[in-house]
Amino acid sequence: MPVRRNVETHSLGPALARRPASEFELSAAEKKLLKDRDWIDEEEADLILAIREEKEHGLRGENIRDFARRHGRDVKD
Repeated sequence: MPVRRNVETHSLGPALARRPASEFELSAAEKKLLKDRDWIDEEEADLILAIREEKEHGLRGENIRDFARRHGRDVKD
């Protein structure tokens, strides 16, 4: 019977945790969300995707902009 092994996964590290913002089509409002206008990290990308998803589908519930503001992000409408 095969033995199940636990394999450790390593973090991608800082080199791959951010990508150049020029690789993505970002609106002016989305670019304002970035800590560094030349780079986008995973957390910022998640926020931008959530805002886009909310706009596209008209989702209900807590407004993602209100959530982001409560967590220290300045999000323009």
